[in-house]
This record gives sequence, C-alpha cells and structure tokens, in this order.
Amino acid sequence: MKRQLPWRLPATLAALALLGWVGFEIGRAGTDVVPPRMATESTLNRGVATGKRVDGRSWSLDYDSAVLSPDGSQTTIAHVRSGRLRAKGKPDVLFSADDVTANTATNDFTVRGPIHVKENMGPGHLRTLKTTGAQYAGATHTLTLTNEVTLTDGPTTIVVSNATLNFQSGAVTLGRIVAVKPGSNH
Repeated sequence: MKRQLPWRLPATLAALALLGWVGFEIGRAGTDVVPPRMATESTLNRGVATGKRVDGRSWSLDYDSAVLSPDGSQTTIAHVRSGRLRAKGKPDVLFSADDVTANTATNDFTVRGPIHVKENMGPGHLRTLKTTGAQYAGATHTLTLTNEVTLTDGPTTIVVSNATLNFQSGAVTLGRIVAVKPGSNH
C-alpha cells in the first residue's frame, strides 16, 4: 500500500494563515493615512485691515492685534488706533475704537466699546461723535451709531439717542435730543 502525504493539514494551515493575514490588513487599513490639518485662527499684531468695494477701498483699520477666522472672512480687531471710512470725492472720516469685528466678505463691521469719530466738513469745520457702539454697512456706506451719541459740530455740542450717517449721500439722521452741553450755542 502506498502511503499518502497528508496535504490537507498543510493546506488548511496555509488557508487559515492567509485568511488571518487578510483580516489583519483589513482591520489595519486606513490607519497609516495622516488626517488633514484643521485650519485654526490666525493672530496678527500691528497691521492694517481693509475692506474694498468695486470702486475702490471702503474702509481701513490700523490695529494693535487682530484674530482672523480660519476661513479669513471674519476678523476680530483689538484697539483700532486709526480707522478710515472712505467716501468718493470727500475727506476720509477718521475714527478710533476698542473692539471691532469686521466681515471681509460683506465689507461690514461692528464696533463695541468706546468709539470716537472725526469728520472734516470743510476748511476749519470739524464734526466729532463719541458713543459706545456702531455698525457699518459697506453696501450702503452707512454708519449706524446705536447708543447715545455726543455730537460736537463747531462750537455746538448735543447728545442724541442715536445717529445714522450715510457717507455716499452725506445724509445724517439724528435720534431724539437728550441734552445740550453747557457752553454750547443753542
């Protein structure tokens, strides 16, 4: 009688080893891929942020520090030393503020905290506004001062409940008069 080689046992062991190896590789699949880096906020120190319209620059903010959102569309700016609102054919409106959030996609910004606005109305004629909050809409070139505003125009100082300035048309809308400062010409 011929002796048969036991081929079934080695074949079974080889098949089990192959299945084990395939199972191990399937379980390990994807672990060697490095996940993409997530975008984070960027912090900038001492610079200028600008908003632009089709016809030119709309505003600029000279700041101490700014934090940009990961996609770059939102900027939170601390301590604006010199801000400028531009109106075509007119002098820039200057302002300073403590905390500004600008949307570079829509050209809008919001100011929280004290804001000081200076508008040159012509030779020797300066208008100043002081308040604690404002919103600028880049599409309409409108600055809305939502809180009580101290308005000084030449020798006259009044306090109004709110104010809206349209830099395109030059229109100024004042809210209810709250007070007239002593020493002002009425």
